[in-house]
Amino acid sequence: MDRWKAMLMWYWAVLALLALAREWPVVVFGLTYGAVYGGIAYRYRTGVRPLFQKMGLDNYAGFVLLCVLVTVTEETYCYALGCETAHPVLWIDLVLVTVMWSAWFGTWYFYLSKKYAFTEGEALMTAGFTGVLYESMGKGEILANPLGLLIAIPLAVVVYAAVFVLPMQLVDFTGRQESRWKYPVSILLPYILTIPVAVALFVIFSILGIPLSP
Repeated sequence: MDRWKAMLMWYWAVLALLALAREWPVVVFGLTYGAVYGGIAYRYRTGVRPLFQKMGLDNYAGFVLLCVLVTVTEETYCYALGCETAHPVLWIDLVLVTVMWSAWFGTWYFYLSKKYAFTEGEALMTAGFTGVLYESMGKGEILANPLGLLIAIPLAVVVYAAVFVLPMQLVDFTGRQESRWKYPVSILLPYILTIPVAVALFVIFSILGIPLSP
C-alpha cells in the first residue's frame, strides 16, 4: 500500500497544479471519477460478487456485462464534462473504447490472474498503468511531451484503477507465479493485444463508411 500512498500523493499534487492552471473539466473528472467514484467502488467492492451470484452472473457473461456498464458510464461522464475522449462523437467513442478495452479486461480475466500472484493493490495499480499507455502511446505523448506525461501518469493510474475495481471482483486470482516480470507483462500485454482489435475496428468502420478521424 506504500506504493498507493505515493501514487495518491502524486495524484493530489497534479490535481492541485491543474486547478491552478484552471483546467476545470480535467480537475472535476479526475476528482469525481478517480477519487469519489473510485473510493466508493473500492469501499463497497466486496458486495459485487454476491450480487452477481444471486443473479446467476458470476461468470464471464456477468464480467463482460459489468465491464460494458462501467466503460459506458465512464466514457459518457467524461464526454459530458467536456474532457477529451477517443472520438468526439459519443456513440463512436463508446463503441471504440468498449471493444478495445475488452482486450484489457479479457487479458486479466483469462491469463494474468491465472498465471501471476497479485495482491488486490498490485492488480489495481498494474491495470491502471496500462491506462497510461492507452492515454499516451496513441497520441505520441511519451516522445512529444514527457513533462505532460508526468502529469498524466497519476491521473491515468487512478482513473483506470477506478474503472477496473468493480470488474476485478469477478476475476478469480489463482496465479501463483511470483516474478518481477509480472508487472511489465501485465502492463504491456493488454495494450499489445488491443492493437489488433483497434486495427479490426478501423477496417470495419472503413467498410461501413464511418470516419474515425475527427
